[in-house]
Amino acid sequence: MPAGFRVFLAIAALLMISCMAGVVTAASIGNEWKDRAPFEGSAYHGVMISPDGERVFTGGSQMYLRNWNGTQKWGGRAGFITAMSTDGNYIASGQGNSLVLLDKDGAEIWTRNMNTDVRAVAVSGNGTYAISADNQGNIFTWSHNGELVGRNKTVLVKQIAISPSDNLVVATTEGGLKFFTPALDPVWSDVKNGSIDNDIIFSGDGATIITYGGNRLSSHTNTGKLNWMNEVTKGAILGTACSYDCSVIVISSQDSSVQVLDRYGTIRWTYPVEQWVNSVGISQDARVIAGAGIDQNLYVLDHAGKLLAKKKMDTIIHPRSLAISGDGRRIVVADERALIGLSFSPDMDNSEWLTVIPTPARVTNTLTPVPTTEAPVVPTPVTTVPATPVPVTTTPKSPVDPVTAILALGAGLSLVQGARKP
Repeated sequence: MPAGFRVFLAIAALLMISCMAGVVTAASIGNEWKDRAPFEGSAYHGVMISPDGERVFTGGSQMYLRNWNGTQKWGGRAGFITAMSTDGNYIASGQGNSLVLLDKDGAEIWTRNMNTDVRAVAVSGNGTYAISADNQGNIFTWSHNGELVGRNKTVLVKQIAISPSDNLVVATTEGGLKFFTPALDPVWSDVKNGSIDNDIIFSGDGATIITYGGNRLSSHTNTGKLNWMNEVTKGAILGTACSYDCSVIVISSQDSSVQVLDRYGTIRWTYPVEQWVNSVGISQDARVIAGAGIDQNLYVLDHAGKLLAKKKMDTIIHPRSLAISGDGRRIVVADERALIGLSFSPDMDNSEWLTVIPTPARVTNTLTPVPTTEAPVVPTPVTTVPATPVPVTTTPKSPVDPVTAILALGAGLSLVQGARKP
């Protein structure tokens, strides 16, 4: 066999292998910085990032705040019950029976004491007011200057959240879901659907509230109307995030997968992994979705479930330990040893397709609960970011471009013809 023909066959074989193997992702993900936990055995928990990606905060064994370029950093007291304002300028923290408000430099603005330990806190988007709930069922609203604005006595609170327009307070409680004004006047409650909900997510426009607990995910309007309530997983939900208007909702669970739902609660795709996915994040336009968990991998996907990048962390990632900037180009993840800032630069036209599994939602209750009061809550108008539609189909693109396929086909034909020659 001529030497030239053997070289040609080698090239053809490589092309054919390329056809079968697919194309390696061209997205770029890399470390910008890594801040070690302050002492052995300490863990960061409750990772948050401002929408512009400039300020990062985490609680856990010690609170820690830094700006992205590292010129401003501080850490200190324990922060298992904490919240950062959306603008990144204020931190509310429960310290025993005290609510402490800190500024962006870690300086204490004021401290207010409760009769018993604080179990949940929240702070409004620009620090206008902060809220605390204690172990006796009391909820307090405090002004930016530390003055008492309102008080309400209810059943024990699990979590509190404040709407982006700052005019609605939502609490998950042992008695169900409850809505209040900032002065803690009752607006609406749902005690019919049980009290399994724990965490709360507001859409960026304040129109939609997502709550979850167990394997159940629920969506309400800001006036208390139930949009839908679905059992979406077999195992417990471990994390949830949504796009700016919550038209795309991403969840992680003990089902060892990342799942994406649309605004109607329908599961559009499932991305399976080997072990539990503990944390998820999503950009405002849903073009960048990330999940991480027990297998130590950070998976970065696009809105259709296509793998854009994958990066191994040093240890496992716990719940509430992942956040994404509004534009999707900055990702913060905490493993058991460090808080890590990553830059992400996707190439949407050249990335590997992996199999996604369409799964029907399991609906358990779609009734609209009757409000306990007629007082509506009208959010301040906010310019919304157009939602990115989530495709229903999951048929992968061919990983081979037409030129490569033609060359490989030609090589195969030449091989057959060469074999026929004496």
